[in-house]
Amino acid sequence: NRSSDLEIVDTNHNNGRAFCHMRPGIISFLTGIKPYYEIVSYTKLSKEYSSLIIEQIENNRKLFDYNLYREHCVLVGRQFVKDISRIGRDMKRIIMVDDIPENLEKHYENGILIMPYNGEEDNDKDRVLYELKKLLILFYKIGYEDLRNAIKSYRNEIYDKITMGNID
Repeated sequence: NRSSDLEIVDTNHNNGRAFCHMRPGIISFLTGIKPYYEIVSYTKLSKEYSSLIIEQIENNRKLFDYNLYREHCVLVGRQFVKDISRIGRDMKRIIMVDDIPENLEKHYENGILIMPYNGEEDNDKDRVLYELKKLLILFYKIGYEDLRNAIKSYRNEIYDKITMGNID
């Protein structure tokens, strides 16, 4: 294992092993935005599996305020859909970050699409979460009443630096 890999042993499935690559900057990102934002993890994975990943990321730190799992998704046809309108927060105050475009379709105005990461890229070149952290802190400092307006105002920069990963 590289030091940034997470080895997850799923005890519910015959001690099967799964590997999860931790994206560069994940801890810096979460700790950096924590003073400014409530952080909610939202996944289509089962609670049993994703809890193991969350525990590894947090590593005895409380980085996530809440964790939502597959059972918090809406089943549409045969697909689980993340519906952030169901989590009981003002939609003006929500930013949803995801690397799968379909997960953002229902709430495009609230969404920031990040470049996917599979752990095989050169870790020194992946700066997506560092750029996202700077942007989210900027949104807070500017004092946007409606974060959807912030996303709209910075859509080109978001696309270039965060969605596509084009860092100068």
